[in-house]
Amino acid sequence: MLARIRHIYFNKRLATMKKNTPVFRRFATAFATTALLGLNACGFEQPEGEIQGAAGMAIAAERAISGLERKVLQIDGFMVPYLQGGEGDPLVLIHGFGGSKDNFNRVANYLTNHYTVYSIDVPGFGASTRDQKADYVINTQIDRVHGIIEKLGLQKPHIGGNSMGGWISGAYAAKYPDNVASVWFLAPAGLVESRKSEVIQKFEKTGEIVLTASNREEFEKIVDIVMYERPAFAPGFVVDAMAARAAADQPLHKRIYKDFKSVPSDLASVLGDSAYKGPGLIVWGKEDRVLHVDGAAELKTAMPGFDVILMDKVGHVPMLEQPKQVAADYVRWRETIAQ
Repeated sequence: MLARIRHIYFNKRLATMKKNTPVFRRFATAFATTALLGLNACGFEQPEGEIQGAAGMAIAAERAISGLERKVLQIDGFMVPYLQGGEGDPLVLIHGFGGSKDNFNRVANYLTNHYTVYSIDVPGFGASTRDQKADYVINTQIDRVHGIIEKLGLQKPHIGGNSMGGWISGAYAAKYPDNVASVWFLAPAGLVESRKSEVIQKFEKTGEIVLTASNREEFEKIVDIVMYERPAFAPGFVVDAMAARAAADQPLHKRIYKDFKSVPSDLASVLGDSAYKGPGLIVWGKEDRVLHVDGAAELKTAMPGFDVILMDKVGHVPMLEQPKQVAADYVRWRETIAQ
């Protein structure tokens, strides 16, 4: 019986849910989560590295509703979990600093009818392997992403990413221009000429890395800095679990953040000097406190052929804050560049 329930909620997407109203969508999410919490009470565990308990079951429910299935591959000594779902041209999504593959669950709900979505855990983050001695600078992560894409057998996929993931995506296109169909930038890092955000200013003045947390209170502050408004459905027990993971990762992630700062990189110049001249879409929230929205203009100046969307009342993670609108804008853009 447990196996049957697991099949229904983990591996089978109900096509009708793609046509639901927002009210019904929230009901379906709550229903699936309740059912999966029942499994948790029966001792069902998530795979190694994933968040466990009720929070893990809730995250699994969100994946299932979006039509995503967890898979895993090995690359460069790292176990790399990823989510895959949908049908159509491949779209590889890369999360930001301190994030995970699940940062794209909600936007994927509106994308998997159009594309085959691959959302990966960048080595050192999410449920991937933690190697305290490994190199996590951007150039190394770019090559790891290249290895992941090759292992997935993808030929010239569309790629996209948020923050650190946007930086990786753009630098990947610059290094492997013939391997990329288009790039989707969601408030990318790696830009140096635009105004400095309050997060960057604080780091430069005090050395404090605002995007890492040692406890629940500090994690709550990260959420408030990163988002203009919190998502409607974010149960406290999920926040507790995410805060615990952030606290466990803080020593490593502090080192990774400092490594980023120690290796100069100018995404705009790297792209401008590269052979990549393909399409790009830049999406940025006007209320971004992590990376200043002026970065959109900086990247656009370097790559005049790129398109730009600036979003009102949105912070640093548009795909989490306004997933439906962000997906709709992306789908329209993809239709435009295909013409």
